[in-house]
Amino acid sequence: MSAMHSELPGLLKNLTALIEASKYTEAAEAYAAFVKEHPTTRFLASEPVPFKLGDHFAKKFGSSATSTFTLQHITWAEDVKKALNEGPAAFAELATRDEGRVAEIAKTVKKVA
Repeated sequence: MSAMHSELPGLLKNLTALIEASKYTEAAEAYAAFVKEHPTTRFLASEPVPFKLGDHFAKKFGSSATSTFTLQHITWAEDVKKALNEGPAAFAELATRDEGRVAEIAKTVKKVA
């Protein structure tokens, strides 16, 4: 691959796969290694992560529960990016906690057909 082509798509594909497998620590480790090697990509690498996490929760628990959670936690996307930049343990803790919160909401929210 030429130096002119971004390696970011490969990272994002990897992050998607890891998040979809609920491998939050591994996802954050892959992110940390990438931005260590490509420090100027930190913003572009972190920006899609809240969406990828939210998409994973929506597939697992339904869009209604996920939407309810994000409306109750309006700084959620920023919290995800902050935890991601704090390190794998912080990200894994936040993602696991938020997944539990969405799961609880899913028990009370009617699924949209």
